[in-house]
Amino acid sequence: MSLIESSKVVRWVLWFVVFCGSAYLALRRYELFEHVVPRGTTGPGNDFWQFLHASRLIDAGKSPYDVSTLTHNSGYVYTPLIALAFLPFAHADTVHIWHVFTALSIAAVIVFASLVSFVEVPILPRWLRPLLFGFTIFTALQFMPTTVEFNSGQVDTFVLVMLAFAVLATVRGRAATTGVLIGLGALIKTWPAGVGLTLLGRGYASRQRALVGFIVVLLVGPVLAIGVGGISGLWDFLKVTVDSRTQHLISLSVWGVPKLLFSASKLARPLFVSTPIEFLAMLIFFAWVVGLLVLVVHYGESSSLSFWNVTACVVLLLPVSHLNYTMYFLPLLWIWAARWLVAPRIDDRLFAVMILIGLWWLVTFNWPVDDSATASSLHVSVIFFGNLAAVTISVIGDRLQKVPLKRSV
Repeated sequence: MSLIESSKVVRWVLWFVVFCGSAYLALRRYELFEHVVPRGTTGPGNDFWQFLHASRLIDAGKSPYDVSTLTHNSGYVYTPLIALAFLPFAHADTVHIWHVFTALSIAAVIVFASLVSFVEVPILPRWLRPLLFGFTIFTALQFMPTTVEFNSGQVDTFVLVMLAFAVLATVRGRAATTGVLIGLGALIKTWPAGVGLTLLGRGYASRQRALVGFIVVLLVGPVLAIGVGGISGLWDFLKVTVDSRTQHLISLSVWGVPKLLFSASKLARPLFVSTPIEFLAMLIFFAWVVGLLVLVVHYGESSSLSFWNVTACVVLLLPVSHLNYTMYFLPLLWIWAARWLVAPRIDDRLFAVMILIGLWWLVTFNWPVDDSATASSLHVSVIFFGNLAAVTISVIGDRLQKVPLKRSV
């Protein structure tokens, strides 16, 4: 057998191992939630239950929005798109829909990881490509925030797929498609509209076409709200969108963490109570993340990495940034790993950046969750500080990466 034939055999064996390993991990994730029965706005599957309940309200000719429920940290706070997607199944058994939804969510994580890998693999030798795919799928599925996502029945997995497709469209020079896909992510969950800041990046090709596609799709949200509930439906949608910024929930953002650390929030045990220190911390964190955004938008060296750096910054700036949003930071690890694998060395800057972001994943992937009011605010905030460190390292590393990586055919 020739050397070329041997390398092909090795490649196919690696792909087979990655496929089998991914299937095994996906099955294990599914089995973890197979016996969950969503019963309301609290407990496992609570967000899924709200989506399904909203669709059943629409089916009954009512508005999916009930503003009064926001005071209890529940309620439907999205465009009608998710509820309408559930509408064909409004009369089906909740458990059966949950099983299908869980399977689709797991599949979406695999698609998301595969798309990010697909964008990066052209820079790698062929035999390393299955290793990158396997690495991304493993680190995505074996990740505590992903488990939290599955447990609540949220839809961030589908937003991530839209954003990953948007990056692929960007790399392939399809600006209008990029704008449309970011807009679709914002139709699923409103806040990804902030990812549109990537379209303002330095030298972004066909920016006008991308912005047109983005804005046109965003306008679908209010149109759906009017279609579901008339003008009052639009008003309810706008009201819950604004009111949802002040939910009494733990927020791992530049606004939420100072509140946890330095105020009597009753969400966690503060270090000490001081309004001036709380305000100063908010100001410092806000300036820090905005500074990173400016660096990325004006000086980002890589279109794919810049996209995910912007996304990570937007997550940190949200009024309510949930634990499962840490999933949006995963591409930073994957892209830096891909860059290092091009020419692996342990004495260069790429290795240092990859190791530091890898440490972020190691700390986060199985960090014990404690959402009780008596939990240490510092313990709860560790994920925020890790996320902030990861995106800071990524942005600075990209800024220092002067020589662009060449992609093989």
